[in-house]
Amino acid sequence: MSAEKFLEILEGDKEIALATSVGNVPNVRIVNVCCKPGQPGVLLFMSSRDNHKVEEFAQNDTVAFTSVPKEGIAHVRSVRAVVRKSALTLKDVEQLFVSAIPDYGETIAAIGDTLDVFEIRVTKTMIITGFGEPEWVEF
Repeated sequence: MSAEKFLEILEGDKEIALATSVGNVPNVRIVNVCCKPGQPGVLLFMSSRDNHKVEEFAQNDTVAFTSVPKEGIAHVRSVRAVVRKSALTLKDVEQLFVSAIPDYGETIAAIGDTLDVFEIRVTKTMIITGFGEPEWVEF
């Protein structure tokens, strides 16, 4: 499998369950994601800068995630990915998110002034497409 399959799955799913851990206490939440154009191992998401998860990122930037399949069982998951605040702004990625996630325009209209863009950098990910052995992709 390849980076193309990784992108195909994430472009179809649009959501991941993102896990953090601070002080040996795991925490998971669902976030909307888009793949960063031209960088297949980088996922983008937005979060209110005052959200608790942002505090967790500052304490431990190593995260894990799994995509949330809309149908079927194909999904990707990764451990030891790194999250950080992006140099990109809301204006830089607004069209990407609105075209990928139709209702996201409402989110931006309601709370856009509180949102920051974050990146998850993946170096290795597992792709599961069925009941056989998963395959690994490295970026």
